[in-house]
Amino acid sequence: MYVKIHKASSTPSLAGVRAHLQGLFFIKPVMTHYHGNNSFRSEFSDAEILYKASEITSPQRQVCDRETQDDRLWSATPHIVWKANASGWATYLGQRWEEYTGVPIAAALGFGYLARVHPEDRPRLLARSRTSENRQSYEIKFRLQARCGRYRWNLARGSPANPDSHDVLEWVGTYTDIEALPQTPAAPAVEPGFLGSEAGEEANLKAENLGKIDAKSDLQAIERFTNLLSQRAGNLCELLQAIADATVEAIAGAEFCLVALPECDSSGLKLSAVGGASNFEKGKTPHVQDNLLLKAFATGESQLWRSESGTAVPAAACAAAIESGETGRLGVLAVGNGKDSAAMDKGTLQLLAVMGKQAAIAINSARAIEKLKKQEQLLDLQNELLIRQQEELENQGRRIQQQKLQLLEAAKLKSQFLATMSHELRTPMNAIIGFSQLLLRQHKQLLTDQQTDMVGRILNNGKNLLVLINDILDLSKIESGPTELKTEEFDLAHLVMDAAREFGNQATDKNVAMSVSACLQDRFIVNDKLRLRQVLVNLISNAVKFTHRGTICIEVRELNGDRLAIAVRDTGIGICETDLPHIFDKFRQADQTTSRHYPGTGLGLAISAYLVKMMNGTITAESQLQKGSTFTIEFPRKIRPNQLEKEVRQRIL
Repeated sequence: MYVKIHKASSTPSLAGVRAHLQGLFFIKPVMTHYHGNNSFRSEFSDAEILYKASEITSPQRQVCDRETQDDRLWSATPHIVWKANASGWATYLGQRWEEYTGVPIAAALGFGYLARVHPEDRPRLLARSRTSENRQSYEIKFRLQARCGRYRWNLARGSPANPDSHDVLEWVGTYTDIEALPQTPAAPAVEPGFLGSEAGEEANLKAENLGKIDAKSDLQAIERFTNLLSQRAGNLCELLQAIADATVEAIAGAEFCLVALPECDSSGLKLSAVGGASNFEKGKTPHVQDNLLLKAFATGESQLWRSESGTAVPAAACAAAIESGETGRLGVLAVGNGKDSAAMDKGTLQLLAVMGKQAAIAINSARAIEKLKKQEQLLDLQNELLIRQQEELENQGRRIQQQKLQLLEAAKLKSQFLATMSHELRTPMNAIIGFSQLLLRQHKQLLTDQQTDMVGRILNNGKNLLVLINDILDLSKIESGPTELKTEEFDLAHLVMDAAREFGNQATDKNVAMSVSACLQDRFIVNDKLRLRQVLVNLISNAVKFTHRGTICIEVRELNGDRLAIAVRDTGIGICETDLPHIFDKFRQADQTTSRHYPGTGLGLAISAYLVKMMNGTITAESQLQKGSTFTIEFPRKIRPNQLEKEVRQRIL
């Protein structure tokens, strides 16, 4: 059932309330929308009166503009409700404790509450609760530190929670701020210490005359109410029904109870639970005035309504807000009696207000539990998703590892195949080159000029093919395992001249000038002579291949730190800027087409870069199209094979 909430300008007078009754209606436990307008017929007469809590607690209005809502609620519930065992260990403290002292309830349970008791009063307070053989109710005056920091005199009232037992197992009681109570001239001051039964009865009468809650009876009602709510704290729907049922059971004279919560869009109130339906005839349902719930929810003030018309409407009803200091107003709690207009009084309002606070705590707890359950379900789903993702990643990792092993095995088989094929190809190629050279030595006797030219072509192509085979063989050796350097001392300048002289005829045939410059104070170095010569041959061969005019310069110089540099500079076709970063890659050539003008496998520079790294050196290239290229290698004058091999392996791997 829904109730539409409309703004109210101010609190209406009694005559205004009567006039407004023409637009009022009943809230019934059915899923129906209601709107507060004049299209509904009034079911109340002028004899039916609506009261505020402030109108019935004193002859004059006690509400002023400066008084806050919390102040009104505190004045309605002035007691701090507590429970403790026979040793003084606090097992329960009402919400009023935290509002009065500023100390969280969780921190005050046990003996934590003693931190707010004056040090001089702590022994008396504990000694009285530990006197288990005295099973009578007691009162004692002590000082309790308020939220402001000042100690204020309070009256502690306690009664055995188990009156049928021989010994006191648990105490229930209240703390009441005596200084906040209005004193009359005839009221004697309460002395510190133990009070007899007559003094206790006198204090009860004083508190009753001041409009306060009767601790003994109302505490038992609140305790029953709290115990019933604690059993249903896990499910919000069951909890709301438990609140309605427990309120009917706890409040004397209440035949039914309604629990109304606001809609999600704050457009009205929705009836969420009904208690005491068994007190009505079959087919009839409890109902209460709409304005009663709306005012209690909108203002936070407890409302009391009585009917003197004798109609079928409830004879008396009261409503209190369900609210807490942390989450604010959560809804409305209303009780009523269908026959006795005197069944609801100011004591009922005060008790209902306390139950409204307890209900707010229970609702907040239930919502928090439901939220935690949803979060736990979400975490479970996330954990399940993470587990699946982890399993998928592990499967992918295993597949990648398997693919890696397959690739390594394929690479190994490829290297073995290349090594075998290179060996098989080099043997007949050496025979072809050898027989070609033998025929050329005897060409005058056996060959004509044309045949001599043909044999020369066979010899040149055989040598070129042998170079390609050697490159493939070197690559297969490099990929199959680390190459060992065989160091020795030799003349570097002589090695460079010998490598350049090997390509002198080819440079002369292309009308390209070649020069060698060696500026060395010490011409002898320690290195792998054959591998260094292989690097120089690759660089000079490329320079001769790609240079059609101009010069090729080979320079050898010393660097700082006992290092040397060899530069091969040409004026050839150059290398494109986009291809320059990839020239040391295997099988990489600037012209990848099958109709390229410059033959080769693209392995020379890759093998040279690998060998230079083995020598603990570096190789760099600078080039511009149509202007030429410069390749520079730097390496130490002396290398140590054992240490060098270890460093190179770490760098390469």
